[in-house]
Amino acid sequence: MLVVKTIEDQLELERTMVQRGADNYERNLKQAEEHGRASETSYARRLIKEFMQPLIDELREFIDNPKPGRRARVRPLLSQCEPEKAVYLAMQALFNSFTFECALASLAVRIGRMIEDEVRFTRFEEMHGDYYRTILEDFKRKGTRDYRYKQRVLTHKAQEYADQWEAWTPTARAEIGMKLIDLILTNTDLIEKRSYRQHGKTKVQVVPTEEATAWINQHNEFSKFLWPEKMPCVIPPDEWTGLDQGGYYTPELRQSTPMIKTTGKRHRDALADADLSSTMQALNRVQSTAWSVNTEILSIVKEVWRRNLRIGMPQKDPLVVPPSPFKDRNKDTLNDDEEQKLTDWKHEAAEIYTREKERVGKSFQVSRIIRLANEFAVHGEFWYVWYADFRGRFYTATAGFSPQGPDLAKGILRFSKGKPLGDGGWYWLRVHGANRFGYDKVSYDERVAWIDEHQKELLACANDPLSHRDLWANADKPWQFLAFLFEYRDCIALQSLGLDASEFVSHLPIGLDGSCNGLQNFSAALRDSTGGRATNLVPSDAPSDIYRQVADVCTRKLHELLDDPDKAGDAQLWLDFCAKHGDGKVPRSLAKRPVMTLPYGATRQSCTKYIFDGILDHDREHFRGNFKAACWLTPIMWASIGEVVVAARDAMDWLQKCSSAVSKTNSPLIWDTPDGFRIFQGSRVLNIVQIETQLAGRFRLNVGNFTDKIDSRKQRNSVAPNFVHSMDAAHLRDTVRRAFDEGISAISVIHDDYGTYAADTGKLHRIIREAFVSLYEDNTPLADFKSAHESADIHLPPLPKTGDLDINEVLNSRYFFG
Repeated sequence: MLVVKTIEDQLELERTMVQRGADNYERNLKQAEEHGRASETSYARRLIKEFMQPLIDELREFIDNPKPGRRARVRPLLSQCEPEKAVYLAMQALFNSFTFECALASLAVRIGRMIEDEVRFTRFEEMHGDYYRTILEDFKRKGTRDYRYKQRVLTHKAQEYADQWEAWTPTARAEIGMKLIDLILTNTDLIEKRSYRQHGKTKVQVVPTEEATAWINQHNEFSKFLWPEKMPCVIPPDEWTGLDQGGYYTPELRQSTPMIKTTGKRHRDALADADLSSTMQALNRVQSTAWSVNTEILSIVKEVWRRNLRIGMPQKDPLVVPPSPFKDRNKDTLNDDEEQKLTDWKHEAAEIYTREKERVGKSFQVSRIIRLANEFAVHGEFWYVWYADFRGRFYTATAGFSPQGPDLAKGILRFSKGKPLGDGGWYWLRVHGANRFGYDKVSYDERVAWIDEHQKELLACANDPLSHRDLWANADKPWQFLAFLFEYRDCIALQSLGLDASEFVSHLPIGLDGSCNGLQNFSAALRDSTGGRATNLVPSDAPSDIYRQVADVCTRKLHELLDDPDKAGDAQLWLDFCAKHGDGKVPRSLAKRPVMTLPYGATRQSCTKYIFDGILDHDREHFRGNFKAACWLTPIMWASIGEVVVAARDAMDWLQKCSSAVSKTNSPLIWDTPDGFRIFQGSRVLNIVQIETQLAGRFRLNVGNFTDKIDSRKQRNSVAPNFVHSMDAAHLRDTVRRAFDEGISAISVIHDDYGTYAADTGKLHRIIREAFVSLYEDNTPLADFKSAHESADIHLPPLPKTGDLDINEVLNSRYFFG
């Protein structure tokens, strides 16, 4: 029996959210302090920033103005280290020892040794820069943070290269450390000396002062409540009526979850006279959708996780990097082929280290999703708080366990209230199943036919998922596909009783995805018929596949290069790769990520990385040097993208030129979308001292915080992705408003992915197209952007040329979203 929740239940839940956040904060704090990493805590970083500058000034005065006196003899050694680095190392050592009973002499020696390491390894870098940076890259790939491990490795490598370092004496280290401790004692109220007797001897410790201890305790007591674990609500969220009015109900949660995630006071001031009523309406409508846990899916999820079956979730065991192929060989003894193999091994090792970090993060995510699913299954139904980022894109306040989460979370979640399939719902339910399996490059009718043809296998999977897991486990979205299978099974069972499929009550969100939506928006803005055809802005019998088109252009270019004597060999090697892994064509997967990320600021460098990743996924043995092969193909792939994606690059270049012109007047970029949402992009130069030590990491010391000067480089790099995101967000908001106006009562949205009941999918499919046409037929977003920034002081370049695309064709394009 479903128990109706009250406002008191919600307030109690929000208190739980705050307490869980506080518990997480205290757990992380304790872990950092117990492992000697207290310098990484928020209180330490705050205090380091507070006292760094005066300590740097005092140390510089000591070094630059030689005077006789106590500790004067350490000046020659100390002058070899930059004052900023020496002070930071001392403060780091100090805070890392705060929670231990640290003897003064021991701390002094530790500080002295860290400064010696800094001097020694800075010299090593100057003498053998390339080799040194290779070692640092290795640390980075492995995620190595342990100071002592890095110190041992670098010491060993320096000795291998006969760096002839003359070690500082223990006395010199201790005196250097004492000089830094003296500065901290004299110029701050952080620490004090405390004497005690032990075994008949007087010992001296360094301990935090009462004032420092009180401040740290107060800081932690305040900070731990700033990071609540945001969960769904057990009653509908409060409707948004202002920037800080809506969503959660308690002040603690509202403080950390405003309606729009702003970037500071200037941003909030810019929003003061913006008409955000349409945005609030769309947010409130999305928030009104009630959700529940699909307990049948949840039970399978828990069993798969327990048995480590790795279906749509990471393996539990750590990933292991294979040993170096030349572990016991000096690099100087390797021939060219062996050096290439070593280079490939390093790149592959880096990839494994990256994937291991991702595995750990995803494992925590899976555990949290299962925990929250267990908790909220008890509540029956629940709702999500939604907010907008500075571009107007919608997000759930709850991360991971949400309709915007990974496939696992989407499979576990369903609409709380079901709806009969009605006319057309059975068709769209089957289209959805094919889509989630990955059979989505053909017509809708062919997708439905594929489901019908495989009914026997699909029902076997649904009736015993773990015994028949080969099919659904290899789906593109396995957990959403399994959720489809369960509804498909139940609908077939209902029909076997003589009832019509239209009577089946479905709870699944049926997804409709855009076709490389960033390029869809740029193609529409400039009426680009080439890009429009490639991204399904015009009607066709089957969906266009822009990734396949780019890959085909790349294949053609490879064949053309066979006539170039200088490039024929490499071209043939790539064509042999294509023969093995792409039926003679460049594999679609090699083109997908470079094309997909282009509207959002992708570069040639990122293109190389994506191609390299693709090679590793397909065949690690084909090329003599995998990374070298990726670098060779990059300009060809980049040119291929340029043939298919023309207008998008024109629009991006134009926006960047506009940004540069506006930045010259030291002004931010501010523009409104057609429904009134205001975007503020005003990155300013941060006046910082960047302290980058050899072993102790990087630290940014704010000096005067942000300046009033606009950061033209950041502005230029950000404007194109921010503009296209603001347009897809405007499209989404209008779609949501229109959908509810036409009676759709439940919706799921992820930027360019919309979902509703199967019964309403046909209607939503039409509304998505109508809203998009309205966005570009009734408005001129690029011209509006120009008029918003052009003035007597700012002259912007002419708008890019427009093509001959008829935007109304979108109304008849069935594969625009699907």
